[in-house]
Amino acid sequence: MLNKKKISLLISATLISSTLFNYIQAKAFPISQKDQKEIKAQKDSGKLTVMIYCDADNDLEPYLLNDIKEMKKGYVNNPNLNLLVLVDRNGTYSSDSSTFGQNFSDTRLYKIESNKTIRIDGGQEFPEITTKSNYEGNMGDPETLKKFIQFGKANYPADKYTLLMSNHGGGSREKNKLNEVNKAICWDESNNDDCLYMGEISDVLTNKESVDLLAFDACLMGTSEVAYQYRPGNGGFEAKYMVASSPNVWGYGFKYDNIFSRIKSGGGSNGETDLTLGGKEKYYDPATITPEELGAIMVEEQRDSTTRVNNQQLSLYDLSKVQSMKNSLDSLCESLSTNNEKDQVEALRGRGSNTSLIHYFKESDELEWISYPYFDIYDLAKQISLDKNFSEESKTLAKDLMTNIDNTILYSFGQSKFNGKSSFEEGKNGMSIFLPDGNKVYNNANTGNSTPHFKYQRWYHPLNTLERSLGIPYGNLSWCRDGQDPEINKVGNWFELLDSWFDENNNVSGGFNNYQW
Repeated sequence: MLNKKKISLLISATLISSTLFNYIQAKAFPISQKDQKEIKAQKDSGKLTVMIYCDADNDLEPYLLNDIKEMKKGYVNNPNLNLLVLVDRNGTYSSDSSTFGQNFSDTRLYKIESNKTIRIDGGQEFPEITTKSNYEGNMGDPETLKKFIQFGKANYPADKYTLLMSNHGGGSREKNKLNEVNKAICWDESNNDDCLYMGEISDVLTNKESVDLLAFDACLMGTSEVAYQYRPGNGGFEAKYMVASSPNVWGYGFKYDNIFSRIKSGGGSNGETDLTLGGKEKYYDPATITPEELGAIMVEEQRDSTTRVNNQQLSLYDLSKVQSMKNSLDSLCESLSTNNEKDQVEALRGRGSNTSLIHYFKESDELEWISYPYFDIYDLAKQISLDKNFSEESKTLAKDLMTNIDNTILYSFGQSKFNGKSSFEEGKNGMSIFLPDGNKVYNNANTGNSTPHFKYQRWYHPLNTLERSLGIPYGNLSWCRDGQDPEINKVGNWFELLDSWFDENNNVSGGFNNYQW
């Protein structure tokens, strides 16, 4: 009979032999880099990591803290689902100490679990943040976003990554600051109101930081320009899918308890009708849920939670289809230019309160016309295709554009406010495009200046407007750059079409925005 000592010796000998054998094997048959990647992929398969970029360093602090409470409530403990949050608080707008167990005004990392948050350190990727640090990060700095994504991927590897950005978005700054109108997100008050510009994110983040699903819990981010900026194959940071709202999102944001309560193992349904995916609202295992399904859940739960208002909208986009959509729009732009159809487009667009296209701003407010005149791109194409005042060429190209938009928008809902000549069509409407009343003159009662709208909109630009000393950061929008016609006085894309219509001249100075189309 073997005693414990002999068993221990045998086990030790076996382990030594096994280790020696593995060592010899490794030396004789080294694992290739490709095999190592495959082994790592198998280890990380069936996991979902959600990274929440929570910029609460502004007046949305109470609302964003409530979002975290909802996440804690909805999250069902699961080894295959990681919820990480980088949160920057202000301290001025809330003294809440229950959400994270402490009241603070610095920048911290947490892991969210069922009914609790666990403070974590940033490791090698984000060494500034520890479990005891008092670090004030700038959420308006793209390097902060980059570090957060790197941290999430390095420490919580998965086969599916979602980045959720929560804050003010898309031009909802103080409307009287007309010289600061930009396409941006995440304003950080403690850092001089710095924010993340769309082109700035592309300039700093790389393909390594790319995610499967990019979700904006922020106003006005559901635009053609934003979707195109982060499309697959752009050479830098990209996403396969995007969730965003074309109009303003109400202060309560997404309904996170309902969203995360549907991500759990075991199958089944909550019994509610799913108006987005059809049938009943199912539970999805985090090991097998797809980015498309997660995006659809966000759309459905936002639809369900906003029934008491009439001005909410949310869409899920397949960003792999955006390139084809833009190509078809660029072809339409050439036709609109060649056939001199500016007046026809402006008649569809309207002016002031007199507009019948689906639009995502307050048409009675001239400052909103200047800050974010966003119209539904599908409705614009549809009305062109139906209008007898357009050439047959433009009408045919508009139909092609409608098909490509329909392919891009997987799921969408829009409430009664977003009806124009025709009602909002789910899966077709729900993406906006910049269409200003560029020639209209704004009379500023404070300064006495009279200025065309398009002069205020110089941020809508293919080049870095900050580098060009225009005083309007940031520009550098791929949407405006790609598809330009190299020939002077010839339109190649939407940006050049607007510039040809609304800029004061096209000499070498480039007019308002220094761009010679």
